[in-house]
Amino acid sequence: MGYLMFEFLFLPFYLVILILILAVPIIFIYLFLRLSETAFEQVGFDHWHASLAVFGSVLGSLVDIPLSTVPVSAYPQWYVLLASYLSQNFSVQFHPVYLAVNVGGCIIPLAISTHLLIRGQASAKKALLGIIIVAVITYSVAMPVPREGITLPFWISPLLAALCGLILAGGYRGAAPLAYISGTLGTLLGADILMLLTPGVLPLLSPLQAQMKPLVLSIGGAGVFDGIFLTGIMAVLLAAGIVCLFRGSCEEVSKSQPRK
Repeated sequence: MGYLMFEFLFLPFYLVILILILAVPIIFIYLFLRLSETAFEQVGFDHWHASLAVFGSVLGSLVDIPLSTVPVSAYPQWYVLLASYLSQNFSVQFHPVYLAVNVGGCIIPLAISTHLLIRGQASAKKALLGIIIVAVITYSVAMPVPREGITLPFWISPLLAALCGLILAGGYRGAAPLAYISGTLGTLLGADILMLLTPGVLPLLSPLQAQMKPLVLSIGGAGVFDGIFLTGIMAVLLAAGIVCLFRGSCEEVSKSQPRK
């Protein structure tokens, strides 16, 4: 053992740097996956299902499900007529786009939230209120950026969701599932769906350009690094962390009783 340590100390400097460079991303990935698994365990999943949810999200981030087989380049007439009563003049036509939903960044968080509600891990009424609160605030703060997508300060949704979980749960038990549902579905509704339905947002995201392929606008399109997925993870960890702080212990934080 001592001989190996001696040899390591006298490795070429550039080789040590190379090992460190390779180790940093591996450590980062491990910590990210472990924290994600911990978050799912806090909402009531066992270790196996938590791991399945995380790796399913990672693999699902590579899959976009198109909502239409042809690109969209203009608002439908019925939408223009309806929006004309609610908004000022806006561009009706825009660069062709494919609308899609991402499996890892949208469908899986949606499925997990539905699963938690069906299992009774959180009150449906309280979850709905939390979703509305997060959706309204994220919608008012989100900003469409041309050719990039809809941007939102990363800390707003997790903090809102964690607070909603803690306040609406009426105590410590059940805060984590409520935080996850409020954060994921609220951000999905407010920062993605409602923003895309807002008159003039699609033309802003995809301004008319010549000789350019159709763009792809995918809800949750950044997969595991999309705001929806990360909001759920960060909201749960924040809520669980606050619970641990006030209880002085993290035991049984994730064992929430069904609520009505």
